[in-house]
Amino acid sequence: MFFNRKLPVLTRIRARFFGDFNIADCAAETIELTPKVERGQPDAIALPNEMERIVAFQEETSPEIELSRLSAGTRSHAATMAYRLDEAVLADGSLYFKGGYEVFRPKSARPLLQRHADQFTVAQLCTNLWVERYFGHWVNDGLLLELLASRRSIPALRFRGKPWLHEPGYRKIVNLKAEHTAHARIEKLWVIDDSGTNADRILRLNELRRRVRSVATSDGPKRVMLLRGKLGASRNLVNGDEIHSALVRNGFEIIDPEAESVLSIVEKTAHAEMAVLVEGSAQNHCMLSMPEGSTLLTIQPATRFNAFSKTFSDALGFHWAFVVADAQSEGFHLSVDRLLKTIDLGMARHRRSGVNQL
Repeated sequence: MFFNRKLPVLTRIRARFFGDFNIADCAAETIELTPKVERGQPDAIALPNEMERIVAFQEETSPEIELSRLSAGTRSHAATMAYRLDEAVLADGSLYFKGGYEVFRPKSARPLLQRHADQFTVAQLCTNLWVERYFGHWVNDGLLLELLASRRSIPALRFRGKPWLHEPGYRKIVNLKAEHTAHARIEKLWVIDDSGTNADRILRLNELRRRVRSVATSDGPKRVMLLRGKLGASRNLVNGDEIHSALVRNGFEIIDPEAESVLSIVEKTAHAEMAVLVEGSAQNHCMLSMPEGSTLLTIQPATRFNAFSKTFSDALGFHWAFVVADAQSEGFHLSVDRLLKTIDLGMARHRRSGVNQL
């Protein structure tokens, strides 16, 4: 057995023997897989002064980050870097290597770990802190890393755990698989910094889209709303029934992803020119299946604004719109009139763009 150095009571032992360096500092080899790039982007679609309705931002972001996402102009997107760690250990949701460690599952620690471990000569780690927390990041980070590992002819490696609700369905369609482990020793482990939406990351995302869209039929609704569901963090649209009724009157089909198979979701979104939904991981269903030139309209709770999906929408040739819902004690409330006006703005830009792959 050996100590799990993630536990607070062992912090001094960990610091003494394992240091506190990051992965790039400790890599035996570093490779730039794709260079950084600067790319122009359009502004977000929104009603005048919509930003003034925002009360607070999601904890992982900031006003500066969100403004850079929402504004028209040129943004820099980081290179994709590969770091080789020799004699690495994966255990209880953490990565240990000579000189440092990374925690991906903060609540999974045990004080002692068994000696027995899976053994790998070489592998590529295809997870990170966000992949372990959010379905959307499993799609946008995890699957893209697995596709990269496949291209490099390196086994993809992930922590063992319960799959996301729609993970088996998507894996069947995109034909990607990963080795799963709770405890492993890897002679040469490649860890990838794939945070930049650079040229190759877009190519990989479009390859996933090609595979997903290939299973869709030749017909489907042109306007959809995806429900938030109950499996994720609570974001209660208190007048949801009113919103849904108004959208149905305006030609939208309501989709409950938690009640649908992946194939059914793809069938119902692959021809949509617009999708409306509360901000969250369900946006990734749309980004995998909707056609280029379509519009994604996110309902943003005023107390946790996050335009994370705009970067990917821009890269894929989508239009990205938002409307801010006002905070209430039971959740948040959105004016039907303001939503419909935002929909009109989104459709106007869609028509001006001239893109028609529906």
